[in-house]
Amino acid sequence: MCILFIYRNPNAAVRSYRLIIASNRDETYKRPASSAHYWEKHPECLGGTDMEPGKEGGTWLALSIKGKAAVILNLNGESITNSSRKGRGSLISNFITSNDSIESYLSTLHKENVNGQPYNPYCLVLFNLNNADVHYLSSIKSPGPKKIYNSDIIGIGNGGLDHSYKKVEVGKEEFKHVVQDADISKQDDLIEKLIHFLKSKKKYLPDDELQRRCPIKYKNLSSIFISGKEYGTRTHSILLIDGSNNVTFVEETLMPDFTWKRQQFQNKLIYDNTY
Repeated sequence: MCILFIYRNPNAAVRSYRLIIASNRDETYKRPASSAHYWEKHPECLGGTDMEPGKEGGTWLALSIKGKAAVILNLNGESITNSSRKGRGSLISNFITSNDSIESYLSTLHKENVNGQPYNPYCLVLFNLNNADVHYLSSIKSPGPKKIYNSDIIGIGNGGLDHSYKKVEVGKEEFKHVVQDADISKQDDLIEKLIHFLKSKKKYLPDDELQRRCPIKYKNLSSIFISGKEYGTRTHSILLIDGSNNVTFVEETLMPDFTWKRQQFQNKLIYDNTY
């Protein structure tokens, strides 16, 4: 389970934000992963990486200062997970290290899905950081990639765009309250509010869609922050792009000793109009 909230304002002024992304990664605690860092072979890329044997180098959320970012969420309740399938995290790393446009990349993926699904079910969200364009592809029963442009607030959970959970719908309203009228002069305060939002353990029940997809564990999965003995929220990610192309990336990740480690990165977008 993971969750993603997006604020987009393509015409942002210099003192406001073009894009705000807040996301939780939920995973088994024992799965090995590295926290956010600039990648050795691609120093323009930033994000944590999977260290699971056979899936090394994949990621759940990452960006390139050349103007790309991506987030992947699994789709639960669609089919039985097959461990022999290709790692979904590579869909992000392959995208942000490539010169492909969003449209070209998603079109190729969609054809791959139609011709024989090599991955476990997913929904992939790709971003053009230069203009706040958001594109989405579901691997299940999808007519193809879609561009999301009709809303300034977007929320996506593990049911995808078409089958939203209650925690996503209510969460969008809470997220909107946090980010509305956000000013870059109060960025530290915004970050703290977003982290607090991502740590919410409030359960949003009843939720028929979540119960249908996860009939046994749905109560434990009904909050934005998930807490369990072996599985739960492991990483909070916040990405801020302001009207002057300044990049702020914050990651708070759960360490093996169950303490939280926060990192903050600052950079500047390198404009590339091919994305």
